[in-house]
Amino acid sequence: MSRLLIPTSLVLLIAMQSSGEEKRPTLEQAKADYGVADEELNEAWTQAKAKLPPSEFAELKEDQKAWLEHRDYIALSPGYSGVESDAKEPKKTVEYLSTAAALTEERVMWLKGLLRGEGDSLTGRWSDSYGGHMEIVEKDGKLHFTIEVVRGPTAHLGGIAGIAAWNYPIGWFSDKGRDKDKPTETNLAFHLRNKRLEVVGANTSEYHGARAYFDGRYVRVAGLDDKAQAKVLKDAKSGEISEE
Repeated sequence: MSRLLIPTSLVLLIAMQSSGEEKRPTLEQAKADYGVADEELNEAWTQAKAKLPPSEFAELKEDQKAWLEHRDYIALSPGYSGVESDAKEPKKTVEYLSTAAALTEERVMWLKGLLRGEGDSLTGRWSDSYGGHMEIVEKDGKLHFTIEVVRGPTAHLGGIAGIAAWNYPIGWFSDKGRDKDKPTETNLAFHLRNKRLEVVGANTSEYHGARAYFDGRYVRVAGLDDKAQAKVLKDAKSGEISEE
């Protein structure tokens, strides 16, 4: 498994968890980080309410409710955040606050990307704000992609790369013929709708842990420079996500 295409805040969080107390923030720092992230989320939400049509905002409200539940579920999970299972006030711990702040920052990126829209090309970095991250280069009628995910309360990992046929607004990927010993064919379907690129997978378990599905509604959150695009093209062609 290669590097994860996740925000810097989450990279630092994982590093902190794996290295013990050395990089652990103070409680004051964790509270401050969470406060900043929460304020940014409120600002993005206010913008969404002002810019989106009522029907789209009503749909977003339901998704936001589900995401808030997801954030707390993950941030309160000992296997992901490191919070003690018997903590008397778990939401006041460094582990919860740091994890919730990182997840909130990713959601802010997602909301801002949703308000910008997908643009003329799908080339860029995409997030579903639930631990799914994708990089795409749209070229010659195809989607060259890498997808990496961190899912569930125990941070299961998954990663896949390939080239999907693209016929706006839908795309299709198959790994048929890639590995003659693989018993089942893996497929990914892509559907661009309402500024989101929905991904649905079939028989993907050989590419990820128990809960690290690739399915999600992704939003483009950033562009890709020439070097990053070259890497995506290389990885998509080889079917392997490199660590460059």
